[in-house]
Formats: sequence, structure tokens, C-alpha cells
Amino acid sequence: MQFGTPPALHADPNGPHHGPLAHAYACGVHIAVNGGGRWNSVDKVCACCTAEQKREGMRDDWGITGAEEWRVQQEALLDDDGSNPLASLLLGLRRQLAEQYGGPVDATTWRSVISHWCRHNHHGEDVYRELLGLAGMILDYEKRFAADGLLPPGGFIGHIGAWDFGRAANMARWGVQCGWADLATSQWYAVRAGAQAARYHLSWADFSAGYILGRCLHFDKGEFGWRYTDPLAVHHTMMAHPQSPWLHIPFGFP
Repeated sequence: MQFGTPPALHADPNGPHHGPLAHAYACGVHIAVNGGGRWNSVDKVCACCTAEQKREGMRDDWGITGAEEWRVQQEALLDDDGSNPLASLLLGLRRQLAEQYGGPVDATTWRSVISHWCRHNHHGEDVYRELLGLAGMILDYEKRFAADGLLPPGGFIGHIGAWDFGRAANMARWGVQCGWADLATSQWYAVRAGAQAARYHLSWADFSAGYILGRCLHFDKGEFGWRYTDPLAVHHTMMAHPQSPWLHIPFGFP
């Protein structure tokens, strides 16, 4: 498959290149690199807008207009519960099966355990059908991810926490850009985002696949449009560029 022109990778020479803070900023590259920003910069996360434009965007896209709302959203993105509880539930059921059987879980077995979970929790046909449809969408994405080199053949995604944690790493820096947080507070939140990412994901590739699935379930919904192809292009840049932090910073930080 042809992916088009890969996005450029820019770095701030005065920004962190190693350690927990650099690891945290590297968790935010899907947004930073796609926006033409510097992956490790505090105030140049995006090259396309001024501070005032960023505040307007935060109001329109996130409903955030001040420091307290920014803090509440930051904490929500770092929460273990995640912003897509149904998808997290389904992936959790499949992880349990994979651990039980010691390998990948086929679609029929996954559907069976979804049915059992619904009966055990006294959910009716409507909930079962909703979960089944979402599971089918996840399987469709995983097939496409494997075809596009985002997953290995037969690979599957265990967590989508990366979707929240990657955004949290950027939200931390947007707080500085918008004047809602000082540098120390921003960095503290960013490092927390990186630590959460390391708790739930195994590698940069695993983190990236989880982020892209979370984004696609939220925005793309099976269309395979630009909300999929844009982060896919970033993924391939980060996995191949000789100066990519994903090739030089161990994912296990901190």
C-alpha cells in the first residue's frame, strides 16, 4: 500500500531527548508530528496556530476555557477507566481469553464470551448487539492494521489507553501554550501520561496501534479516512526515521 508523503519529524534542540520527560513527549507525536510541531517542545507542539488560536481551538474542540477546566480534562485523560469503556471492556474480555488459552483468540470464541458476559450481567439483546458490532469493527481495523504494517500478521490490540495518554501528553503542553499552567505543572502531567502509557502498553509499536485504534473508534468509525491515514503516516515515520525518539528512547521509561 502507498502511504503518500510521510510527515516531517522536527525536534527542539533545547528540548529533552532522553529520560522520562522525553519519553512522555514521544507519546504525543501522533498529534505533534502531524501538526508540523516539534515532538519534544513545550510551546511548539503545533506549528499551525498562535496561543490565541489554540485557546479558541481548546474551547471549540474540548469545551475548555480556563485553568480549572484544563486540569479536570487532564485528570480525565489520565484516568484508568478510559474514554471508551465499551471498547476497553471488549478488549479486556479478549485479553483474559488470550491469557487463558496462551495465544490469539478467534472471532467465534470472542463472540461466545461476549454473549456469556451479557447473560451473566443481565444485559439484553440490544447490549449484546451493540458489543458485537463494536467487536466486529475492532476486528476489521486489526485486519487493515496488519495489511498496512501497523500490526504483525495475526496481531491484535490489547489496550487503547494510548489514545487518552497520547492526548494527555499534548494536553499538558497545551496548558502552557494557553497560559493555564506553569512549566513544572505541565511537565508533571506529561510524565504521568508517559508512565500510564508504559503501564498499559508493551512497546512503541503497541502504543501506536492502541492510539490509532482508539482514535478510529472515536472519529473514523470504520471509514478508513484521513483520521486513520494521518496517524498511520506518523507511525511509519516514527518507526523508520533515523532520528525518531521511538528508536532511541526505551518504551519502559520511567
